[in-house]
Amino acid sequence: MPGSHSLLVRFGPRAGAVTRAPSAPIMIAFVLGLVEAAVERDEVDRLHEGLSRSFAELFGRIEDARLEDRAGYRLVVCPRIPFPGLNGIWVLGPDELVATNELEQAISEVEGLGLACWIELRAGRTPAIERLAGRLGFTHADSLPGMVVRPAELVIVAGRELEITRVHDRAGVAIAATVAAAGFEVAPEDLAALFTSHVAATPGLSIYVAHAEGRPVSTATIWTGDGSVGVFNVATPPEYRGRGYGRAVTLNAVRDGFSTGADLAWLQASHLGEPVYRSMGFRQVETYLLLGRPITA
Repeated sequence: MPGSHSLLVRFGPRAGAVTRAPSAPIMIAFVLGLVEAAVERDEVDRLHEGLSRSFAELFGRIEDARLEDRAGYRLVVCPRIPFPGLNGIWVLGPDELVATNELEQAISEVEGLGLACWIELRAGRTPAIERLAGRLGFTHADSLPGMVVRPAELVIVAGRELEITRVHDRAGVAIAATVAAAGFEVAPEDLAALFTSHVAATPGLSIYVAHAEGRPVSTATIWTGDGSVGVFNVATPPEYRGRGYGRAVTLNAVRDGFSTGADLAWLQASHLGEPVYRSMGFRQVETYLLLGRPITA
């Protein structure tokens, strides 16, 4: 019966033929391709691990918030911040490790707290769970690009003159909270649990506020750990957008992170922020999907 060995014989060089080695440029290109693929896999892993660890650190400082690793997924509950991605299921995968009956129970657990439940997963990695989510009514999908940048890739462009400070005390954190609420266009009380002195004291966490002509105009938060910098909560109120303030405060924060020895910055981008981050040198290396039930009036 013919097999792979037979095919190799059939299509191999004829007897007596001289087999030529691949040219040096081809070999170099092949090796460089392997190296680039390995580097990208490393960046994706560090992005995902950074998200996991930073949220664990943060949730440990917010009242009533909890993260629980279960069979192939993580239960995420943060009642004081009722936003997508902070209440629901983070699918870890692979498909065969996820206990689907438990997943349905976990969804009911979150919704039983009066919270809208969301399912976050990495696009294409758990197709069976994506299909299950659709059958369960989670048909509204938002795409979140996972993006990274290395220090040498960071694009530095001079912008408007701003005063950018890292805030520590209660007054400074309160200013950051006010700017963030205006920037995300939500009620201040919905973000109050995220901007406290206790949260600001989280190891590796830094909160920044940018001022223009004495007025607070933008804010950003970073978490530094494991040799990388995670970027969160970049927000600029509508009346101050389009002037480069968000870009400037993010750039300042990332450079501070790199100054500690970090060699990679990462984030999940919103639709509004993605073009700004690309202009700074960030590259997309992963896609996250945030699945929810359709919003009804």
